[in-house]
Amino acid sequence: MQGRSGRDECSKREPDGRDRLEAPACVHVYVWIFMVTLSVSPVLCLLGACDVFGRREAHLSLLLVGLMQATLYVAQRRCSTEDLSYWEGLLGAAASVTTGRNLISLLRTFPLLCAIVILSVGFALDHDESSGAHHAGLRFGRLIIWAHKQRLRK
Repeated sequence: MQGRSGRDECSKREPDGRDRLEAPACVHVYVWIFMVTLSVSPVLCLLGACDVFGRREAHLSLLLVGLMQATLYVAQRRCSTEDLSYWEGLLGAAASVTTGRNLISLLRTFPLLCAIVILSVGFALDHDESSGAHHAGLRFGRLIIWAHKQRLRK
């Protein structure tokens, strides 16, 4: 719905004149829960695989968590553009699967965000600044648009 200013109600104007996506608080919570779970997933996997969580497993899990954070940092840096930050893209994707029921929305958000993060890491690793076909930010933006269009088809 358009406001008096002609802008979408889900956007807010930044000081630099660019519109910024505003998602409901519950969508922010879904994305935060997903990102924290993804970040500690190596620890959770090692806890599930080992009967005894010893010093060796603790070092390995810390190394894997650090590797996960570095990977997410690279994806975030390469997939963000002036028009769409990485976090805004994740919020937009998560908002596209909300149902109005928190638990169901959270459960629908996890597989979508997992796929988007995996694809964005692939985009970041295959990034070529000079090529439109291999530019991580452009590919990430097209992915988020695709996720939103899937919601509109339903």
